[in-house]
Amino acid sequence: MRKSKGRIGRGAALALGVLLLAGSTAAEAKENESLYLYIEDSTEEEYRVVFDAYREAYPEVDLQIDTYSSSEYREARTKRNTMLMAGEGPDLLLFGLYDNDDVYKVMDSGLFAPLDELMAADEAYSSEGYVKNVLDAGIFGSSQYMIPLQYDVSCLISSRECLEEIGFDLEACGTFEGLFSQVAALYDTDYSYRVLGRSGTFDNFPDKMGVKLLDYETDEVLVDTPEMKTAMEQYKKMYEECTTDPNLETNGFSDTGRAICERTAYLAAGYGMYDTLSVCRGISETETPVILPVPTLDGRNSGAIVSSAAVRANSENKENAWNMIRMLLEYQAQGVGLNGVYFPVNLEGLQYVEDAALRDVELYESGGEISQEILEDYRRLIQEPEYVYFFRGITMTDFTGGEMVPYFTGAATYEECMERYIEYAKIYVSE
Repeated sequence: MRKSKGRIGRGAALALGVLLLAGSTAAEAKENESLYLYIEDSTEEEYRVVFDAYREAYPEVDLQIDTYSSSEYREARTKRNTMLMAGEGPDLLLFGLYDNDDVYKVMDSGLFAPLDELMAADEAYSSEGYVKNVLDAGIFGSSQYMIPLQYDVSCLISSRECLEEIGFDLEACGTFEGLFSQVAALYDTDYSYRVLGRSGTFDNFPDKMGVKLLDYETDEVLVDTPEMKTAMEQYKKMYEECTTDPNLETNGFSDTGRAICERTAYLAAGYGMYDTLSVCRGISETETPVILPVPTLDGRNSGAIVSSAAVRANSENKENAWNMIRMLLEYQAQGVGLNGVYFPVNLEGLQYVEDAALRDVELYESGGEISQEILEDYRRLIQEPEYVYFFRGITMTDFTGGEMVPYFTGAATYEECMERYIEYAKIYVSE
């Protein structure tokens, strides 16, 4: 295994996600082997039936599950990281949305096992039936180190009539710069709307742009570009409004996602099938919903990995861990563990989520009809993400919410903040 360059606080800051499934037949496990998981107790309860299915499919495998309570999350994360750095700990690593700082750096460190041989040797597994670009997001270098399980797409939902009335140029939204400049311009209007910074749409701003900020192999920092400076100038306006204007809350939608009676210019981020369809139905009661993809700088539709799996590189139970991963993918088709918040990489599971979401939104007492045009647009956006990425703490937390804040608040120049971030990033990527 390659020597890790990461610190415990960043490169090795790993935490298990909460999506665990189990399943059918697969490659045989070796006799007297085991599979160790370290998860929250609510996760074990939620997927108890699936763990039982794994034990039934592989009776020779000793499935060991240690649990901790939600109140012990921080302590459990520290314990898990300590085990991993010592070459011990869980055989199967499961990640949720914010359960890692930077999986790219961890993949570069050699902590995860390459899965290509395990995938090729498993006759029960085929990559067909999955969203390919999402699966490919787990490839680092030339090997598959991560298996994405669920993902989200980047889009905004609003009313065509409202946006056109205030001069929002929908035709200009086919590019990242065009969409972002139109959104930034809304802060100069008299309308209120859901603040994008609070809805999380641009918190991980550099990731959504599709830019390569770091080269993990050469330790080069690539963030200081003209495009980034222009974007930060626009983001500064949003940041100031988000933090200083108490009236810009979540106007435009109720807690259930339906349009409120007071007509406002609403522009809200979509979170999964259920929320997106419920918001579209609420708008449809009086106006025409429009879904705006958030493209990268080069115009690709983007998506983010929110749940994934990896295998500890020095585990002696890699085959057993892989069998569980493949079962996670298979059981998505049956809706196991899916709640409609995010999208399963399994296409059959994706159809399951859509069917369930459509049934649920029809239970609302009010709302209009979701048009087939909107539904088809959304399906294409979900099933054909062209650029898929993992969240990186160094871009979301340390850049937009950290080193650039003095520039957003007027306490420092762009150049001063960028210089500090570059120095910080050089140390980060080289350790």
